[in-house]
Amino acid sequence: MRLIDYPAAIAERQRELLQAEQHVRRLQDILNRITAEIDTTIAFDSDLRNDAQRKAKRIEMMQSAEYRKAVANLQMAQDRRAEIEIDLTLLRNQFSVLRLELREAIASRELQVMDAAA
Repeated sequence: MRLIDYPAAIAERQRELLQAEQHVRRLQDILNRITAEIDTTIAFDSDLRNDAQRKAKRIEMMQSAEYRKAVANLQMAQDRRAEIEIDLTLLRNQFSVLRLELREAIASRELQVMDAAA
């Protein structure tokens, strides 16, 4: 990739990261809603007489397919967001290295010109 291509590539990766973060927030909202429904169900269940029964019922309800799917989806989205962050960091670092290499080349040429003139 050429030096001039990096800013656009970095911006594109930042847009992907934003979309991934928005997706994570939506999935977190879904998981929070499901958890709130579980907690509400437990709070209004008069058959659950003590804290141990409520905790056991909560664990049982969190084994539902809907809850486990929501957790799995959130984890996958978080992993994807992390991968994009890694790619973005790599692009930024590559851009920095390329700029430093170009600065070094310019400095070497200037030094050669100064040596030749002396």
